[in-house]
Amino acid sequence: MFWKRFYNLCLRSGKRPNPIGKEIGLSSGIISKWKNGGIPNGETLIKLAKYFDVSVDYLLGLSPYIKINGELVQMENTDIELRTQISENVSKLNNEGLSKVAAYSKDLVDSHNYEPQ
Repeated sequence: MFWKRFYNLCLRSGKRPNPIGKEIGLSSGIISKWKNGGIPNGETLIKLAKYFDVSVDYLLGLSPYIKINGELVQMENTDIELRTQISENVSKLNNEGLSKVAAYSKDLVDSHNYEPQ
């Protein structure tokens, strides 16, 4: 549970896990341990919670809530899994494929009369 949540928070921030670990003073070896099922110690959990502006409970899978634009929003497992699947598939696209996805996404958002806040 921890790795999925950490990885998804990295994706939301537009960064990979290792650079984020480096930013807060962690080695890539520690990040690898997490990927293989390890859980960070308390001090590191607090650093990560502050970095991502989430609770330690969220990181550990004890709470489904995350802050988005300063508001607590309940993240469903399906949302997290969907984001992961989309991210994995988008990373496999070439520039032409990415352009098509971007155009489709814009059309989709425009068709729902979305107004940025």
